[in-house]
Amino acid sequence: MNFIKNATWVLVLAGILYSCSNSATKEKVPPNFIIILADDLGYGGLASYGDSSLRTPNIDNLAKGGIQFTDFHSNAPVCSPTRAALLTGNYQQRSGMEGVIYVRGETREVGLDSSEVSVAKLLKTAGYTTGIMGKWHLGYQPEYNPVQHGFDTFYGYLSGNVDYHSHYDNSGIYDWWHNLDSLYEEGYATDLISAHAVDFITENKEKPFFLYVSHEAPHVPFQGRNDPAYRFPGKEFSYHGPVEDTVKVYNEMVEVMDEGVGEILKALRENELEENTLILFISDNGAELFGNNGKLTGQKGNLLEGGHRVPGIAYWKGKITPRKSSATVLSMDILPTLMTLSQGNYSGQLKFDGIDLSRHLLYHEPLEDRSLFWRYRNQKVARQKEWKLLLSDKDTLLVNLEKDVMEMHDLSTERPDILKELIKKLATWEQDVGPVSAMKTI
Repeated sequence: MNFIKNATWVLVLAGILYSCSNSATKEKVPPNFIIILADDLGYGGLASYGDSSLRTPNIDNLAKGGIQFTDFHSNAPVCSPTRAALLTGNYQQRSGMEGVIYVRGETREVGLDSSEVSVAKLLKTAGYTTGIMGKWHLGYQPEYNPVQHGFDTFYGYLSGNVDYHSHYDNSGIYDWWHNLDSLYEEGYATDLISAHAVDFITENKEKPFFLYVSHEAPHVPFQGRNDPAYRFPGKEFSYHGPVEDTVKVYNEMVEVMDEGVGEILKALRENELEENTLILFISDNGAELFGNNGKLTGQKGNLLEGGHRVPGIAYWKGKITPRKSSATVLSMDILPTLMTLSQGNYSGQLKFDGIDLSRHLLYHEPLEDRSLFWRYRNQKVARQKEWKLLLSDKDTLLVNLEKDVMEMHDLSTERPDILKELIKKLATWEQDVGPVSAMKTI
């Protein structure tokens, strides 16, 4: 009888030890990371952010089951600079990527230098497999290709936008690639990007991976799944496309992207990866006039809130408690956050402008107050908590965003103390990051 009792306790104890050991092992498995980046999606451009005309159930479920940020910002009001900041964890001014790499002329020869530290390079040192599917927009030439920045796999295009069907860019040059090789591939760009993302997940399910899903949608040209291709070499075409019912097609473009997010979630669930994968859904800048920036003023290309306050969602099943967060977050904060969560050993010499959000994501810890800055063309912004200063060639605008998110009331004469402080901070920042880059971007 005593033997049976003792044997039973041994088995129970063994089971407890195995369970603890197994839990500890699971905790040590590095998580997967997926960044889904929409293109020109404004702050109000999802059902979960207020657009009742859209059906975006998959992205909305990410917001419902994760953190929905109400004060998330792109580092710039245009494409290339935000992407540089996202990849390097620093203000884009440090890498010379302050403007857009355009499809024609001298800018076609420049790009993000391969000497820059990138999130993909860092995660590779921690044992991650890395992939980017979709838009690059950080250099056309081979020396700037994603494979030079730590990505093992690249399917997509190098320019700012392509015909969704023919895959010709805005200069009439064919622009669809697999790594360094031009690739002929039939299909609607959004569907192809999603399909390659799903393939990448399936192929790398046994090891930690970093997947950057960089969508074209809902950037122009206006083209739905069944619309014809219209960009071809030697043929005249417009930037926005020939579509008349732009609202209908724009909504379709967003909704097809949402379907792709659903396919990614399905692949994670089928491969039992959802509970070990952090998904971040963001946009690269605010919407153009035909998009939806919610109640914000401004749009893509300027530094009013509508140009850079964008949807931001963090989802990690079982790890992140569903809630809304009013923390002020930028694209450049993603790299330091993924470094911490990856459990890798990195050099202590690495310093970034972005900050680690991991404890805010997982444990609700508030972020420390910090000064933040934007600069694009003739506009400059300094932000400190609720105060925002916008300077341009013609105007000085000081607003309290907590009371005036539409930026309608200039308080610069009423609060000269705040004005002086933010001007000083802005000058110090500019001295740190340097003057406007001489690189031929626009």
